[in-house]
Amino acid sequence: MAFYFQQSEEWARSKVADIPRRWGDAILTRWKREHDGAPDGPGQQDKQRAANIFHRETVDKLAALRLPLDANDAQICAHADRMAARASEMAGLYHTLPMLRGAMERLAIGQGVTPPLNAPALSAHVEDGPAVSRMSDPLWWRRQLRVAHGRAVEGAAIALGWVNKTRDIYASDESVSRRQQQNRRNAQTLENTIAKNEQGQEFTLAELAEKSPANKRIRRAELMTRIAGFERIALGLGHVGVFLTITCPSRFHKWSTAKKGEGVFENKRYAGLTPREGQQYLQKVWTLSRSKLHRRKIGTYGFRVVEPQHDGTPHWHLLLFVEPERVQELREIVRDYALRDTPDEPGAKKYRVDFKAIDPERGSAAGYIAKYVAKNIDGHGLKTDLCGDEYIEADGYETAQRVEAWATTWGIRQFQQIGGAPVGVWRELRRVKELPGGAPAHLVKAHNAVNKVAVIEGKDNASVAWHHYCEAQGGVFCGRQYLIRLDVQEQEGLNRYGEPQAARPVGVYTSSIETWTPQWMAHMNPPALIERRVEWFIESTRYAWTIQSKRGGGDGRVPIAGKAKPSTPWTRVNNCTEGKNDGCGIEGEEGQGGMEQRSGAYQTGRGAVHGTRFGSHGGIGGSNRAPGSGHCERLRGGLH
Repeated sequence: MAFYFQQSEEWARSKVADIPRRWGDAILTRWKREHDGAPDGPGQQDKQRAANIFHRETVDKLAALRLPLDANDAQICAHADRMAARASEMAGLYHTLPMLRGAMERLAIGQGVTPPLNAPALSAHVEDGPAVSRMSDPLWWRRQLRVAHGRAVEGAAIALGWVNKTRDIYASDESVSRRQQQNRRNAQTLENTIAKNEQGQEFTLAELAEKSPANKRIRRAELMTRIAGFERIALGLGHVGVFLTITCPSRFHKWSTAKKGEGVFENKRYAGLTPREGQQYLQKVWTLSRSKLHRRKIGTYGFRVVEPQHDGTPHWHLLLFVEPERVQELREIVRDYALRDTPDEPGAKKYRVDFKAIDPERGSAAGYIAKYVAKNIDGHGLKTDLCGDEYIEADGYETAQRVEAWATTWGIRQFQQIGGAPVGVWRELRRVKELPGGAPAHLVKAHNAVNKVAVIEGKDNASVAWHHYCEAQGGVFCGRQYLIRLDVQEQEGLNRYGEPQAARPVGVYTSSIETWTPQWMAHMNPPALIERRVEWFIESTRYAWTIQSKRGGGDGRVPIAGKAKPSTPWTRVNNCTEGKNDGCGIEGEEGQGGMEQRSGAYQTGRGAVHGTRFGSHGGIGGSNRAPGSGHCERLRGGLH
């Protein structure tokens, strides 16, 4: 038996020889603990064999990355450039588009990257030309490598037991560091890039981004504004607030917390599942619950917040408003679906779903959820953090950074509105400077609510008012029948991958019913009245921005992570920049607007692969509508 162990240890050491020391030592230590610690008896060799299999699979999975485990963001970007160049060079070897695509797909799969979808039956199908263009683009490779590398590294860190509140809480230090590098790189690019619009105004992209929801302070303020608006609606309708927390079954948790906060221990039921799979499970639970609520005609509205537990497993917090007589049905439906998976495991009935009724006399619903919003955005005002059943001291900014790295790595959407009117129209109305005379009342009310003209009950000054906006859209239960919609128009030209440009918003539109007396019927006594539908199209303010220069080099290049990148001559910002309250963001906690970049909104070098363009297809998309606002009329007949 000693000879067998010695041979296995030599093999185990050879497997981790090319892995960074921190990772190699951890993997080897785990193998020794499980292999050498297998108790004597008939099952000893089976446990040792299982330890060998885990060791081999873990190392092989990490080796398939083709990138060092401790690779930083600059190394990932450099590797993306090399892979794009290799893909482009294949055009000299393969002389038909399908063969070229197949070769590029094999290259992508070999790098652990999923190639563009080739499934004509699905809406996400990508044709051969655009697929080749993507796999020839360094930016496409950069995005894909970040996802593949980040999830593989983080998955291994969880499997090795690093992610928990006693070591790397929420996400591994490697993932947090890589995300910080990416953020610094993005911030440097924005600070160094100067844009100019057709009116001669010049700003850095960082200054423009500061006025958009990319600014974490603005993002947090907007979320709190919408939550508070829902609460005002609930108070007006006599609805009550319920706070739900839904967690995953035990098999999703790598670690269990000891009683009285005395550390953590490995969960024997853990099935090797990732946080992304945990998120998919929770989405299914809510999808089934929401469908049954709809069938029972139980209307709900509110917000969902997703955050990690200390070991990276996601759990959901839902702030929902509902009629008081339907609260019990809501509880029963959600609990039923949440407990259909392994309902008899210890603690399932106690911890899987938690309900708390919100008492308005003890505090507002918005105040109750504020700490969860802050924790998942910028850590504002956060001095403690809840880990399991205990509160620990926490640096709010550091906590938010780790949570952001976790959400970015696993592709988890942290916030989602449930019910109510769409936020896209709310933001677009910020870009509308003024309405034409005679606009329908609901459009005027919505525009006032969005642009700090509405006065909230109990306040002296006007402010943005989400509840007034929802009322103008048809009420909190308007669903898809909301009254004011985005006006979108197709764009000319192709995007950077040779596909037709996506339609982009140019304003809003709505309709109203008016009574009208035609001129040829005005002599009648009494005058004849005809009912007609009037459709209103209100154009928003948009400027095209030209990249003027990039600081950091006399040749128009910005040094980023030691490499010079060519400047890109075009970008578009979907806002004006005059004053503080002109549709591009109100200075203050409810400010909105900002920069929006879309495919085809900028231009770089071009190339061709056997007649298929790759690289960037530049140009400025524009509206074909004449400037100004107006309406078109469609008679609906009928005399009063």
